[in-house]
Amino acid sequence: MLTTEFLLRDQYAKYGSWLKTQDPQTLHNHFGYSMSKRAIDALVKTFIQNLRNNHFLVAKIDGKWAGTMHIASRGTEVEFGVIVSPKYRKQGTAITMMDEAITWARNRHYKDLFIHCISWWNRPIQRRYEKHGLVPRNMMSDSEANLQLDPPNWGTLFKEQMAIAKHNWLLMLPCAKPHCLIGR
Repeated sequence: MLTTEFLLRDQYAKYGSWLKTQDPQTLHNHFGYSMSKRAIDALVKTFIQNLRNNHFLVAKIDGKWAGTMHIASRGTEVEFGVIVSPKYRKQGTAITMMDEAITWARNRHYKDLFIHCISWWNRPIQRRYEKHGLVPRNMMSDSEANLQLDPPNWGTLFKEQMAIAKHNWLLMLPCAKPHCLIGR
């Protein structure tokens, strides 16, 4: 079962720990260069020092981290950075995170969404952008996609509240973990 949750601010170090478990090619595709464990620690430290402008959405499949989305904000702009572990690709992980993060951004009155894709040949992620109305354009060897976000409405507010309610409901299960639903 695929679930999502936003990390609490005191959990940001978990993002760094998860990054360290990713293969070098996944990290290179996301960041554009190899990331050492020390570089990941430094990056996470900068996120922790600027909590107001950094948020993390985590996708889990059967209770295991499948993907993350870093949401960086500045003024009325928001930028998404999506990583899905190779084992969990092609299972709707990126689409689910994109959908939830766009709703989240709209409900906080962000107006412009940007996504930067380091690898111009990364067609799978570009297709996911297109499903959400983002049209990638090539810029040298990279691509960038942007979208003007509509303001929030009752539908987006309700959608976010339902996602929160689902997460809280799953936590109330006897074993208090979403993967408990497996086999029921």
